[in-house]
Amino acid sequence: MSDNIHLPVINLCPTMRCNLKCSLCGVLVPQYEYRPHMSLEDFSVMLKTIFQIIDSTGKLQLTGGEPLIHPELPEMIKECFQYQEKFEHFLLITNCTIPIKSELMEILINNKKKILVHVSDYGIKQNIINETLNLLKDNDIAFKYYKYFGNDQYADGWVDQGDFVVHGRQEKELIQIFLRCTHVKRGSWYVRGGQMHRCGRSIRGTELSKIPLRQEDYLDIYAGSLEERREKLHKLMNVKMILACDYCNGLYGTEDKSKRCPAGEQL
Repeated sequence: MSDNIHLPVINLCPTMRCNLKCSLCGVLVPQYEYRPHMSLEDFSVMLKTIFQIIDSTGKLQLTGGEPLIHPELPEMIKECFQYQEKFEHFLLITNCTIPIKSELMEILINNKKKILVHVSDYGIKQNIINETLNLLKDNDIAFKYYKYFGNDQYADGWVDQGDFVVHGRQEKELIQIFLRCTHVKRGSWYVRGGQMHRCGRSIRGTELSKIPLRQEDYLDIYAGSLEERREKLHKLMNVKMILACDYCNGLYGTEDKSKRCPAGEQL
């Protein structure tokens, strides 16, 4: 069997639907109609398979879309905590414009030692934002608050990553883009539809048929023996670039000094 596999961050997207239409959405949710819900059964099988292939992750993150839209989100989080010995922290990422229902809150309370809620505030439905923050505080659930409206926005706003436009770059430039990318530096991996990608843009672009799907750019988590899948993942952990780098404008995440734009502006 291959050496121990630890991935810093794994992002799971139970839904690509969202109740907002942010013009600079990093995965272009409102610009395209493909916005699937994942079934609880598929989610459970995916989790089991992921934690057969890898040994551990630092952060298991639920993102989207907007996770709170999914009607089976509480059950999905319960499923995640069946593997809590495999991850150090669990992050729930939300735009905080949908109230947290009692069933979900109970699960958060019961697992709060490992849970962190990532609250993005776009200045929309401020009453729900305030209620949610008070609820998290009252129940001693850890959260991080990110202000994305008006002045003093977190990281001075968002980065415009552009649409899926091919640039025709040479390999040397693609390698530079890949190695400078903050998502790559954080060690973020994205899993959806039976595929594991190094980049959210890669998995989003390929599922929309905007970026060609190359075998060397992703792992089919269900194909081949367990040993073969672990070996393929080891190779992916050491790549120097992926094709999606040629469909990126070369601007990155929130930690670098790329040009900033106002966050959360609605289409």
